[in-house]
Amino acid sequence: MTCVTLITPGDQVTVSKLHGTKMTERLSEARFNSIDIPELIGVCKGVLADGTVNLAEAEFIQHWLDDRSDVLHTWPADVLHRLLGRLLDDNALTDEEIAELTELLVEITGEPVSVIFY
Repeated sequence: MTCVTLITPGDQVTVSKLHGTKMTERLSEARFNSIDIPELIGVCKGVLADGTVNLAEAEFIQHWLDDRSDVLHTWPADVLHRLLGRLLDDNALTDEEIAELTELLVEITGEPVSVIFY
């Protein structure tokens, strides 16, 4: 299970490792495996741009991945698709699920993000 710590508005979250491998190594490998991976990373950055993640954005990412089934064997698409399948099975997102998805999106983008909590 993933542990997410809520941060105060304006704080930065930086993730440098995912599953024991440096982010830059994972991203470099993924970018060589499919031309859709850089686009997926851009989609993730777009979702995180306002500091919140909602059901519509999660569904959008899931549909985007479903339309590109050739990348579902490549990180980070494989991990993200499995997580979204689990989180969206009831067509709703709890606060804990939003936090879990946000953490993964931050890991995938490899960049700091300001997270806004209302």
